[in-house]
Amino acid sequence: MRIIALVNQKGGCGKTTTAINLAAVAARQSQRTLLVDMDPQGHCAAGLGIPEERIEGGSTAVLLGERIDAESIFWPVDPRLHILPSTVLLSSVEAGAGGPRADRRLGEFLSTVHDRFDLCLIDCPPSLGLLTMAALQAAREALIPVETGYFSLKGAQRQWDTIEAVVRRLGRDLQRWVLPTIHDPQSRISSRILETLKRQFTGRVAPVVIHEHEALRESASLGLPVCELEPEGEAQADFMQLLEWLETQAPNAGPPTGGTGSRAAEMLNRLRTHTAVPGPSEPEATFEPMAPSPSLQVDDAPLDLHPEPAGAHDGATVATPAIASCGVHTTAGGVCFRQPGRPGQSYAVRGDFNGWSAIATPMRWDAQSGLFQAIVALDPGTYRYQVVVDGTPGADPFNDDTAEAVGGGGASLLRVTATTQ
Repeated sequence: MRIIALVNQKGGCGKTTTAINLAAVAARQSQRTLLVDMDPQGHCAAGLGIPEERIEGGSTAVLLGERIDAESIFWPVDPRLHILPSTVLLSSVEAGAGGPRADRRLGEFLSTVHDRFDLCLIDCPPSLGLLTMAALQAAREALIPVETGYFSLKGAQRQWDTIEAVVRRLGRDLQRWVLPTIHDPQSRISSRILETLKRQFTGRVAPVVIHEHEALRESASLGLPVCELEPEGEAQADFMQLLEWLETQAPNAGPPTGGTGSRAAEMLNRLRTHTAVPGPSEPEATFEPMAPSPSLQVDDAPLDLHPEPAGAHDGATVATPAIASCGVHTTAGGVCFRQPGRPGQSYAVRGDFNGWSAIATPMRWDAQSGLFQAIVALDPGTYRYQVVVDGTPGADPFNDDTAEAVGGGGASLLRVTATTQ
């Protein structure tokens, strides 16, 4: 059984959508597929139309070390697709309820059902805690979905470096690839960020892109994989291409344990036939840690986040955002917070200086600079803060000095050395 974890600490990157739909197309190609949900939110079950109130045990029982009936613990979606669902109680494992061996139990359990499935996909939570560690312990490969949006790009190197550290801790290789997701080819910024991803992670980016499709949102709301909603649609084709590409990357660990007549098995056998040569086997490939990028440069020129049509503003020059000026800066008039965005979005800053209110310090859109901006007068001291984008708070992607927010979550650190006014 081939085990692939889908992991990214950032939420909203298409991780669960990819897991559900990749599992569904694999099952349609006659692969016996297991989808493991390691997120306490249980979105894999919801995305496949499984009633939450009927879920018992699942991955929660596995990590808690409970006695398991291997015949009834899986939920059959169809004859070739089964899911090991999660429940909200899975969060108790993260809090220590599973004991010292909790992170190893998933791998141990999957080894007992190895012959029942050809492919196992593990959907990880948007964090790098015990649950994600358990998934990476069990997996031999990982996909890192990265939305082709600016904030996602900013955090992609940090995500990769974090997984590098986990791999070193595991003491073994973990093949891994960045998977571009939620891509809009009509968007200039999205296309340029995709090219930057390919340069920043040369040789580590999957040559398949999961595009932004309305059908994906509709299928999720109906509790169906997109290959059932639109069997011949473009969204389904994206996941089919991803599956076919993954087959070309399959580790040479022997033929699949079943489904010998499947398209996937045929492709894998054909690849092995063409690449097999007599003589000693080649050593297993290893991946050296990538050198961290000293800075994020989306292009040689300033990135135009808001391209204007020809003739806009009666021929006047339209300013493009100066990415280097984003983040937080101390000025004579106060501490200036700046973020790129687009008109119509809502930006604010919250932190120690305003009681962590998401509405007390809104950031104003400045059409001339193409940035959201707020200026706050602060006394000397150290402050934690978050940027709130459309109601969602998070750390400042342009500030590498991090901290923990009140109530948990990522925040950024600001040091003021002189009174601003």
